[in-house]
Amino acid sequence: MAVSGATGFIGGRLTEHLVAAGWQVVPLGRGLLAAGAEERLAQALAGCGAVVNLAGAPIDRRWTRAYRKQLYDSRVGVTRRLVAAINAQSGLPRVLVSASAAGYYPETGCYSEYDQAQGAGFLAGLCGAWEHEARQVDPRVRLAVTRFGVVLAPRGGAFRRMTLPMRLGVAARIGSGRQPMAWIDREDLVRVLGRVLEDDGLSGVVNCVAPQRIDNAEFTRIAGRYYHDAVRIPIPVWAMRVVFGEMAGVLTGGQCVVPAKLQEAGFAYRSPDIGAFLERLKEGPK
Repeated sequence: MAVSGATGFIGGRLTEHLVAAGWQVVPLGRGLLAAGAEERLAQALAGCGAVVNLAGAPIDRRWTRAYRKQLYDSRVGVTRRLVAAINAQSGLPRVLVSASAAGYYPETGCYSEYDQAQGAGFLAGLCGAWEHEARQVDPRVRLAVTRFGVVLAPRGGAFRRMTLPMRLGVAARIGSGRQPMAWIDREDLVRVLGRVLEDDGLSGVVNCVAPQRIDNAEFTRIAGRYYHDAVRIPIPVWAMRVVFGEMAGVLTGGQCVVPAKLQEAGFAYRSPDIGAFLERLKEGPK
């Protein structure tokens, strides 16, 4: 089993999960995924029966021209090289699980894996190009394109940043708060990825989101109540744009996403809703 992005926020926890389940994990570091390292990458993949592609620079940065290029190269370029190395193997892996994002979908409407709609803008275009490279894998390799919602964990990542004002006594919704929020508990996500690796019935696009449909205002209300917020205020959209530039669209917009394939497969979520996720805060650091 080879994993790119094996030391990241998702990849690190996934690696722990896979090792505990008995997998031998080969981490694919940045050096192996860089342009010019194709031969070493192919050697690292030799004998691997499965590949998980989680590589990608963090999306929550200001999208300067230089950083847009980094976002593109770390996803599209890396996936192109990874797929070429897979296709060059004399013994192909049986499955490639390649990450994408719920940002592929439009900001209006609600979409399952069976809908073909793609959104507009940089993020949707990035996801489309990222997925296109994954689909160049040899057709004998089962491909699962896993579109992640916002990944939440009690002690880090987006959740810690989103709840900082609440921990200071202020619940701040963004704009109108009506923008949908597609999300998933990181513990559920690693279990989903483990299930996809094992289940030959899961292929093509797989939406990795919780089944709960929630908007920013509802998330702020529920999470704020958990933290006993004293003040509730809206953050104007213009203020988000001043601070984050074009990336603010990720926060002021959003996608309504349905995990139809996981529901059809009978996947049992540990955190099917935000309330259940908040109860997990009492369990410890995972």
